Amino acid sequence: MKKFFFFLIVCFSFVNIYPQNWEKVDTIFSPSGVIVKSFTAPAFADLDEDGDFDLLLGNLGDRADFYENIGTLQFPKFKMDNSLLDPVYNGTPNNADYPAFVDLDGDSDIDMVIGGYNGILYYENIGTKTAPEFQKVDSFFTEVNPLIGTDARPAFIDIDHDGDYDLFVGVGESLIGPAPTAGITLAFRNNGDANNPIWVQDNSLAANIVDAGLNAYPAFVDLDGDSDFDLLIGRDLQTFIYYKNTGNQSAPVWTRDYTVFAGIESTNYWKDPWFCDLDGDADFDLIYGTDDGDILFYSNIGTVNNPVFQYNPAYFSIKKVSGSSTVSFGDFDKDGDQDLISGSPYDNFQYFRNDGDSTKPNFKKVTTSFSSISAGFRCSPFFTDIDNDNDLDIISGVGTAGKVTAYINNGSSFSTNTTIFSGVQVNYQSVPAIADIDNDGDLDILVGSDDQNDTKFFINDGSNNFSLNTTMFAGISFPGSCRPALADIDNDYDYDLIIGRLFGEITYYENKGNPREPIWQLNDTLFAGIEVKQSAHPGFADLDGDGRLDMVIGEYDGNFTYYKNLFAVVTDV
Repeated sequence: MKKFFFFLIVCFSFVNIYPQNWEKVDTIFSPSGVIVKSFTAPAFADLDEDGDFDLLLGNLGDRADFYENIGTLQFPKFKMDNSLLDPVYNGTPNNADYPAFVDLDGDSDIDMVIGGYNGILYYENIGTKTAPEFQKVDSFFTEVNPLIGTDARPAFIDIDHDGDYDLFVGVGESLIGPAPTAGITLAFRNNGDANNPIWVQDNSLAANIVDAGLNAYPAFVDLDGDSDFDLLIGRDLQTFIYYKNTGNQSAPVWTRDYTVFAGIESTNYWKDPWFCDLDGDADFDLIYGTDDGDILFYSNIGTVNNPVFQYNPAYFSIKKVSGSSTVSFGDFDKDGDQDLISGSPYDNFQYFRNDGDSTKPNFKKVTTSFSSISAGFRCSPFFTDIDNDNDLDIISGVGTAGKVTAYINNGSSFSTNTTIFSGVQVNYQSVPAIADIDNDGDLDILVGSDDQNDTKFFINDGSNNFSLNTTMFAGISFPGSCRPALADIDNDYDYDLIIGRLFGEITYYENKGNPREPIWQLNDTLFAGIEVKQSAHPGFADLDGDGRLDMVIGEYDGNFTYYKNLFAVVTDV
């Protein structure tokens, strides 16, 4: 499975401009500039020798991501620059899962190793210490890969103090072929030298290291200041396993210790640790990734010899859900700014209260009166006032069926209403978008579907009776996994149609008609170049108070991506 760590701070704006229409701003939902994915797997090294740690972020996807640290050792700030990795992923096979940095050819620069489905792969740095360039070398690890399965996490350390790097491998859940038991840790002694490693399995180096469960993620560090390496193992079972090395620099003896990491949270079932002096105070901090991509940072507030780990949320204030994020905005708490509601992979709604203001949003995930609603797997909530009583109700689709359900806001609680939308139905994975599309003073509903051309529009007769209408969107070929939105993108006072698609693209139909009688025209340029990893779900609101609807896109990994609207504001129509 997946693992590791990555890190973050809190200011700075990373910006990309898309054909003069949109400006991507990462600071709203990811202040560090790092975008996490499921089972994030970070590895740190100073690749440009500027005195701070850069980040290689592995994940469950098809490629790792590189982030240059453009801050300092004490105050890191990251900027994605995948040009370093583009040559690496220009061919197959490759891994994205478990990266590591180590000098394996003894030339005093940092090489790259990535473990995963294709075993352990080695990329030699053929560049320089300040400008690395990685080239795959297939002759490395040929003796190791047949022994470790297809979900192996490497860790390099000179465990026998002979001047070269030995290899430990945490074994995960291999999906195909013969593999060792998931959860064990294998050790390979380097019987070569620092320039030409020869890996030979040596079980004595891993003696007394227990089976960790379904996965094992080893990380080595000297936490007690006795000049030998101790061992922390992350795993699938919520807690860490920690061993003090009670042997010596040349011959480790692993002795279980239950105290040092006793204060670490135990709610995240999957943990992959990394040690790094991330706050620049000359001791090792603990950082680990989780299955849903969140990164947790525990600062060492003790000493080099007696660590005390304290959670610090400031370094990783990533605003996301565990997966399948959706986007709808509304001023739920009536404080004059736009709050956000999202679905999740499970059956509950996620609420992000805007603690900023109408020009500078600051979203904070909190629980509220609708947090306990069980809405169904991969639900898609939408804020709207369906009963016209001046508060926001929730209209939600669901992933396991094509139904739409209303949750009526009663002030301090919500009640379920299954009758309002009883006639509204698609085949599977209903995703509602609600607007007065015909400008008659009531709310109509467009419902996206997982099935191609199954997206349906239902018109409101004025009394919240909805009937199927096949003419309003006639001529539009709705894709499968359709996540529609209705918003006035071009500021001409009528609703346009925006569709999020399965592979992360956005399709846009401009309304060339009028507020009562839309005429849809495909526009391929307005959202050109904008996409997310998978399952794009766009939502729109004026988040900066400039009179234009900005865009936030939810996606498969649970992230939110913010785009500022740069369209000219219409002053006369």
